[in-house]
Formats: sequence, C-alpha cells, structure tokens
Amino acid sequence: MDGKSVSGRAAESVPVLVVGGSLVGLSTSVFLGRLGIEHMLVERHAGTSTHPRGRGNNVRTMEIFRTAGLEPRIREAAAALARNEGVLQVATLAGPQRRWIIRDISAGMDVSRVSSSNWCLCSQNDLEPVLLDHARGQGGDVRFGTEMLSFTQDQEGVQARMRDRETGDTYTVNADFLVAADGPRSPVRNSLEISQSGPGELFHNVSVTFRSKKLKDCIGEKRFVVCYITDPQGEGALLPVDNDERWVIHVPWSPDSGESLEDFSDDRLVAHIRAAAGVPDIDVDITGKAPWHASSRVANSYGQGRVFLAGDSAHEMPPTGAFGSNTGIQDAHNLAWKLASVLRGWAGMPLLDTYQQERRPAAVATIERACLQAIEEQHPGFSPAAGRNDDPADLMTVALCYRYASNAVTGASPGRPVVPETFELGGEPGTRAPHMWVTRDGVRISTLDLYERSFVLLSGPRGQAWRSAAETASETLGVPVEAYLVGNGPDCDLVPEPDADWAKWHGASEDGAVLVRLDGFVAWRAHTEMPHADRLLANVLRTVLCRD
Repeated sequence: MDGKSVSGRAAESVPVLVVGGSLVGLSTSVFLGRLGIEHMLVERHAGTSTHPRGRGNNVRTMEIFRTAGLEPRIREAAAALARNEGVLQVATLAGPQRRWIIRDISAGMDVSRVSSSNWCLCSQNDLEPVLLDHARGQGGDVRFGTEMLSFTQDQEGVQARMRDRETGDTYTVNADFLVAADGPRSPVRNSLEISQSGPGELFHNVSVTFRSKKLKDCIGEKRFVVCYITDPQGEGALLPVDNDERWVIHVPWSPDSGESLEDFSDDRLVAHIRAAAGVPDIDVDITGKAPWHASSRVANSYGQGRVFLAGDSAHEMPPTGAFGSNTGIQDAHNLAWKLASVLRGWAGMPLLDTYQQERRPAAVATIERACLQAIEEQHPGFSPAAGRNDDPADLMTVALCYRYASNAVTGASPGRPVVPETFELGGEPGTRAPHMWVTRDGVRISTLDLYERSFVLLSGPRGQAWRSAAETASETLGVPVEAYLVGNGPDCDLVPEPDADWAKWHGASEDGAVLVRLDGFVAWRAHTEMPHADRLLANVLRTVLCRD
C-alpha cells in the first residue's frame, strides 16, 4: 500500500481499524486498549446514542466488564434501575390483571456461587459514554462524525477511505485488520457480499420515549425490566428509564399492511399510552420515536481476509432475553485477544479463523433461545410460528454455559450442543472457566479476574511441576503464561474459601492443571500430573495459538 492521501492529507496507519462506535465497536476499542493494541475507531454519527435501548447486560458481559475495570462505573450509571427485575404482563397498568412471566432472571440461583458479577440494567445511552471515556483513557483513537466511504484489502492489510462529515475532508487509513461493527445493514458486510441465513424480519415496533409524572402511580412499587400490556388499545412493551417520569414504550407497527411511521402521530401515541395505563387523562409528553425491526439472521461468514464482522453486522435476534448486544460484546471480547495474539507474534494467522468457528455457532444457538423467549413472553406482534423451538435452556444457562469447539481449544467435545440443557460449568475445554472466590496477597478476588492479558495455568497444591512447566513454555514460545497454585499449602498463590474444592470444580485432581485463555475460556485440561509437562504444555500452546 502507498502512503498517498486522498485529498492532500497524509495517510495514517494503525494496526486495527474499527468501523462503528456503538456498544460493540466501543467495547472492541476497550478490549484492544486493555491489551495494548493501537487502534482507530470511526463512527459516522456525531456522538453516542441518545436513545435508551439495549439495556440488559447479562452476567457474562458484566464479568468481562469487571475484568476490564469498568463494572463500578457501569453500575453507577445504571443506579436508577438497580432494583428492577423480571418481566410483568398486565391488561393495563392500573388494572387488576397482572402476572409475572419471569419473576427472577436468575431463576433462584445464588449467582455469587457461579460468577464474579451479576446482571445489570444499563441503557445504551448511559453505557456508551462510560465505554467511550474508558476507550479514550486507554489511548484509543475514537473519531465520531467520521465515515468510511470504501475499503480494499490485500494479503498485507486493509486500505480504507475516510471522510470527516463536518469538514468534508477525505483521507486514507491503512490497517492490518478491520473490524466491522457497523450494524444490521452493515455496508462492510454488503461490500464483501456475505449472505445471511435465517427467517429474517419477525415483527416491527415503534420505540417511543415519553415523560409522565403520574404513570409511576399506576405501577406502584413494582420494579420490572419490561411490562407487556395486552389491552388491544394500548398493546405494547413498557420499559422504565428512571422509574420516575421517563419511559419507553414499544408499540406494534404493521408496515407490511401499509402502515407508515408518519401514521404514529403524537396524538395517536398519547392515546395509546393512556390506554396502556388504563387512565384516560394521564399526563403524557412524547419526546421521541424511532422504528425498529426485530429480526433473526446470522451472517454465513464472519469475515473475509483481514476483515471481520462483529455484533449486529454478524447476527440479529429479537430483544427478548437481552441477548443481542451481549452476544455482540462477547464477539468483540473473543476477537480482541486473537487479533492481539497475532499482532504480537504469539499466534499464527489461522487463530483468526477460530473467531467464526466459535462465535457463529454461539450466535445461532442464542438466536434460537431468543426466539423461544419471545414466545414465552408473548411479545406484542410476534407470531409463535416464526420462532418455535423446544430448547429448554434457561437464561442463566444461555448466558454462561455456551461452548466452543474450535482449533483454539484442545480436548473439546465437538458433538455436544453449543448450549447444554442444564447449567454446566465444570472446567471442560471450550467452556467459560469456573468462578471461584480466592484470596491473593490478602485480597479477595475471583479466579475470573485473572483472565485478560495472558494465558493462565491453574493447578492444585501439588502442581509445582505444572508451574515450572508454564514458566519454561512461556519462555520457549515468547507467550505470556501466568501460573498459580490453588490451595492452602505454603507454596499456594491462591487460597480458596472453605467450601470451595478447586479440583472438583475444575474437573481435575490435586496435581492436575487447567489452561485458561485470555478470554476466560478453558483451552486445555490435564486431570493429573503428566511426564514431560514443559514440552506437553508448549505443544498445547502451539496448537491453541495455531502456530506451525
């Protein structure tokens, strides 16, 4: 590639170019920054989202944000909805008919026993500024009001043509890799001519933001995530923004029957909201409206060459279960460590092929569950025939227990379902490593807090040989590997709490070991001590990192 400018401005070069500055793009920037990878993010809009949507951050997403140092700030931004939980159904908000479709998202589980974090309701307009500030604080070059006009790629990298939407200036950015987090209509995906599979559009809503000071009196002390209203005159899904006077309602829309967005006048929406409330004169001030389309699609390829799709550009799913943005954020987390490993020379290029091998099956399985959830919640406008599925998995199982079977895992079971029927996290290769509360240097942490910037080898109190092997393999391959002994012995680095059994929880013995990847997934497991541990571990790392 040459360094010529498009309009006299010098071309710029960066290892990773991220296109799209919403939740997934900003998360990609955060994760790359945490790994010390220089990158640029461009977003055509002038700033972060102003619409309260995409609010449900599941347990796995919050684990990732915790490890990235973001959880306290996110929970502060989400304080207004901290007590909200469950899915409620009513005829009208003021009426007597009501039932909880989901009372407890965690299904009665003590989440602290399986995770370092918990669910968090933080609307997109509140979460994105936190991500943006963190991304820039780590050195991320984030440019709003900048759109990518076109791009080309060859075996050496990607050349993208940019335009500053305020000044009109155009210039070139050369990158080793491009991550497209550019939404469901993804210009990058279309440019690559990547097709999609799935039933397509499922239902349509108009998302309406409004203010009402008296609506909370109809709701009382109930604190829900979403409330479905079934009265035909007020049918929709109500979501609180602050539990006080700011609200969102999703109103069914039938564009296939000729209904246009312009048909949803403020007068019509005020009448609709009053019918939903069951109070004909309640105060309503419409502050905004936007169309959205619930779809079920997945890209048939998650990239081409040096270009990768993440988030809605790779998959779309209905909002039920709050899986969409979570799946995208977890895409970004998976891809970031693999890009970093290749750029730092730890891994071979084939490691990037495992991004699709792992994340596409996870998306397909999650979409199926999201469609089933829409049926269970009787989402307004959704036809059961469009998403009928017999998968019995609950929300916690889908959020935490999905499995990878790829070339970046040794010892996985490729024939097993991506999402198990019951909650299973026992140290199996290809699964998220088990969470344990441990004490390190007098500080209580989760084992999940260890997994971010290096491989981690955990072994029991009799695992000194494994610790030595990790040091040797790390030095031999030039790959960071941190090794910890878990137990109460004098040589142990991590002391578990009294009721925790490291070996049992990780499917190993006291002298076994578990190798965990940078994204917190188990790469390999040894049930017991093994001969020539240093050579064995080095070979495992070569395999997982797809090195020749």
